Amino acid sequence: MKIPCEYCGQMIPETEQTCPYCGAANKNVKRTAYGVPTTIQELRMYCEAHHLPLQDMRVFIGEDYRGAKAFGIYRDSSTGNFVVYKNKADGTRAIRYEGNDEAYAVNELYLKIKERVDVQKAHQGPQKSRTPTEILMKSLTFKIIILTMCIAFILPPALIFWGRLGPDTGYYIYQGSTWYYDHSDWYEWDGIDSEWSPASVDSELKKNYEDYYQSGSWDNDYGAGDFTDSVYYSAPEWEDDDWDSDWNDSYDWDSSYDDWDSDW
Repeated sequence: MKIPCEYCGQMIPETEQTCPYCGAANKNVKRTAYGVPTTIQELRMYCEAHHLPLQDMRVFIGEDYRGAKAFGIYRDSSTGNFVVYKNKADGTRAIRYEGNDEAYAVNELYLKIKERVDVQKAHQGPQKSRTPTEILMKSLTFKIIILTMCIAFILPPALIFWGRLGPDTGYYIYQGSTWYYDHSDWYEWDGIDSEWSPASVDSELKKNYEDYYQSGSWDNDYGAGDFTDSVYYSAPEWEDDDWDSDWNDSYDWDSSYDDWDSDW
């Protein structure tokens, strides 16, 4: 959930200690919620209860793991501080938090785990038990057959109509204004009223939208508010998934979705 910064008015995650735009302290920071683990042991038990594949996720709870590509939390025996860290692809370490607040430290890693599970669900779809048919569909032979059929019968006509699929969902910069395309509708940012509004676009933007596309993700440099905070935004179905639902072996964990070169 996002809340307005008391100083600059920008919408920021309620779990941020400081505003990423103006640097002011977030006095209303939400560290934990009901049912969220508050100790390292509780976090470990929580993950086990929900069958999260911690080894595949590269998550190390209660361990100062030094290998590359890892998230973790542990208590430093020499200082007594709780340390939340990420080891990047090259093995260097980024410290997310170090201090004596165990609940806060645990919540930092908990939110990261939740974020990564959401990403997996977004890419792989709803989780469900495998049926014999699904097991067959996952087999290498079946995939080769389907791929061959696609190349022979589907790819040629798809290439013909490739350019008619329409704009990508996301942000566009056109004639000094910021626009957002969502499904079949265009919206323009009103800098005066600081809000998004439905708008009609001219033929240039309709025809050459690729020239003005920026990204599917919001960036403060666009000079506009995050569209996902507007009344016009509808979350994809996967974002409504129940976080408390168990992870199962319907899909293999794919760590390629992680940006291992970033600090967090």
